[in-house]
Amino acid sequence: MSWDAVARLGVRIVLVATFCVVSVTAPAAEDRPRLTLAGAVREALQRNERLVDQRDTTEQAVLGLRLARNEFKPKIVPNVLGSFGQTDINSQTYRVDVSQRFTTGSEFRIGVGTATAQIPTVADDIHFYNADTTVTFTQPLLRGFGPAVARRPLAAAELRRSDADRQQLAAEQQVALDVASAYYRVVAQQSVIDVAQKSLERSRTLRDASEAKLGAGLVSQLDVLRAQQLVAQAEIQLFDAQTATDDARDHLLILIGRDAGGQIEVEATMPAAPAEHMSSEDAVTAALAHRLDLRSASALAADADRQIAFARNQLLPQVDVNFAYTRRETADTFARSFGLDRFRFATFFTITSPIDRTAQIVDYQNAVIDRDRRRRGVDTMRRRIVEDVQRGLRSRDRLRRLVAAAETAALLSRREVEVAQLRYERGLSNNLDVVSAESNLLTAESRLSGALADSALAELMLRVVIGTLDPRADFSRPAAPDSSLASPQ
Repeated sequence: MSWDAVARLGVRIVLVATFCVVSVTAPAAEDRPRLTLAGAVREALQRNERLVDQRDTTEQAVLGLRLARNEFKPKIVPNVLGSFGQTDINSQTYRVDVSQRFTTGSEFRIGVGTATAQIPTVADDIHFYNADTTVTFTQPLLRGFGPAVARRPLAAAELRRSDADRQQLAAEQQVALDVASAYYRVVAQQSVIDVAQKSLERSRTLRDASEAKLGAGLVSQLDVLRAQQLVAQAEIQLFDAQTATDDARDHLLILIGRDAGGQIEVEATMPAAPAEHMSSEDAVTAALAHRLDLRSASALAADADRQIAFARNQLLPQVDVNFAYTRRETADTFARSFGLDRFRFATFFTITSPIDRTAQIVDYQNAVIDRDRRRRGVDTMRRRIVEDVQRGLRSRDRLRRLVAAAETAALLSRREVEVAQLRYERGLSNNLDVVSAESNLLTAESRLSGALADSALAELMLRVVIGTLDPRADFSRPAAPDSSLASPQ
């Protein structure tokens, strides 16, 4: 036996052992749980760590809004300081205060209470009750007047709540896009595995045929070496495709909230084609109307105007008018402390005007600067959105043309393999043409799988750029299997 034959035998033994180990350790595709794109997105929306954190942020915004609204709800504060048993101890207090703030800046208060007191005398101490029942209505006339000022904390809480909802939807869109990207990478790599396996089978057939013809003296030793090299290259590409598939699958598992290393099988599905072609003008118009980040920026710009109005109001002096209806009497018993007689009506003003207003002036100037900056940010974002949409449309069209070119190249490569194989079998040429055709076919098929995945992802990315992607509804629609991802027989 020659050294070449020994080397060939050793290579075959190693390769057979390697494939046996792979077949034993790797579970069959039929035994793996199947995962659709809709199922992956649905699972990611529930378990993705980024979305879980965003839901916590939204919940905090809800709590902040609840706290801000609570400022305009009735407040009841009882205050009791009394003794058990004895009723003549000094400084016992029994009081209830009720207050209500209004969004107009007004405030309504009712206080009903009494407190024990005593006057020491030589003979005996005199015990009595100091009763106080007061109804007060306060209305600011300058500083603090109007809903724009009184509702400022509530408006800020409502803005944070709305922005949290927009951030939640934006995070869902981005996570859905990441999941789709990882999903299509797995689909593409699985297609490459199928192509590589069929290429390996054809390469082995060519090697066996070359060795048989070498024994009959029909080909040279160089033909056999080329065939063996083709087998080795096909095996390396198969191993690379399997490794890339495992990496893409682990990345997909992490995105949907599972542990890496799990065994799943994805379906070769593609999103439904758009119902109609969207022009550039329509896409830009839709993006300006639906983009969540533009909505947030516009809301912040509008809130900056409200902040300026609030800061301008704080420059005014404090002038409040107060109306009071009060009853303050002494009573000898606890029951007589509370009555409906002897009420008096009073009207008084509260005027406060600090001499140094540097802090208020600085706040107002900062508010004006912040408003101008936010307006510029909105204009800049509009221009960037137009640029993003134009780039997304060009990328989508380019990838569509790339898919068509890749399909044509793959078809020509298949025909090239058939012609080269036929010429080799009839003895019209050596196997160099077959080896070259097989390499070209594997490259073309791999490029086609990647182009299909990139094109499908570009369609989704364009919808994210426009802002019309709904992860909860769009991915739940049934997607038909794409035959282009299947390997040719």
